[in-house]
Formats: sequence, C-alpha cells, structure tokens
Amino acid sequence: MKKLFTILIVFTTTILFTNCASDKPDDLPGSMNASATQSFTMIAAAGATSTSNVTFAMSDFAAISEYVKYVNVALVQTSSYIQISGITSAQEVELTNVTLSLKSDSKKKIVLPTITANTKLMELPQLTFLQTVMDEINRKGSSSLVLSYTSTHQLSAPVTLTIKMDTRFTFD
Repeated sequence: MKKLFTILIVFTTTILFTNCASDKPDDLPGSMNASATQSFTMIAAAGATSTSNVTFAMSDFAAISEYVKYVNVALVQTSSYIQISGITSAQEVELTNVTLSLKSDSKKKIVLPTITANTKLMELPQLTFLQTVMDEINRKGSSSLVLSYTSTHQLSAPVTLTIKMDTRFTFD
C-alpha cells in the first residue's frame, strides 16, 4: 500500500509540473516591429468596374516568424500606408469608386478619393482601416482584401496600389 501511495504521489507531481511548464521560448521579446507589403495591379477598360483580391497573412511578417503563436496585440504604426504608383504623364488615369474592403465583412471598408496621380495615403482613415485588417490577421491568421474601382479611361499600363503595414507586435 505504501508503494502504491508513493507511486501515486510521484505520478501526480509529474503531471503538475508537466502542465505548469511553459512552451514559451526563453528569448521571447516583450514587443517587436515587423512589416508586410501586398500589391494590387490595376488594368481596366474605359468605363469598366474591376475587382481583385490580395491576402495578408501573419506569415508575411517575417521578422516575427518564430513568435507568431505568442502575439497578443498587433498595432499598425503611423508609417504604414496605401500607395498608388505607376501613373505616368503619357497615360490619362481617373479611377473612381475606389474601395478597399474585407472579404469576410464587406461593411468594413474604406472609400479612397478619386485617383488621377501617384499618391501615398497615410492619414487617420487609412490607418484605421489598416488596423481593422491587422485585427483580423491577429484573430484569424490572415485577412483577404477586395479592391474595387471604376476606370473612366483605358488603362494600357498597369497602375499599382500597394499596402504596407508596419506593425508593432506585443507578445504574451
């Protein structure tokens, strides 16, 4: 009986220590910055409405690849932006009804101003939308975005819409 009691105590102690052990790495930082970039290529006929998709995933933030499962909070930094490029003086461009939305919830969207020139958008409305995207990435592991726009002119050369998210990750 004494032997059985000793084995039971050893077994219980082993289970307690095993359950209390943490799998967190010893070098887990308190926080870390990482960036990810995705782009849409826009080509359209005059008067056509076009849509395209891109997906951001937690794995796109390469600097935190070792610590992804420990992310607690992900905050988009003010250096993040939405940039339109590729418009030249040789091509007349007017993109209207430019909308970026979450594929999972089309009510979460941002309507961009009419695009006629290269520009970088990094004001509060754009940053707020990017934080919404980052919240979904943190919750689900990825977020798909839908770009919708109408071109009033033929786009013979591609115009690029780039989203860069500089993010501060806090680990738990």
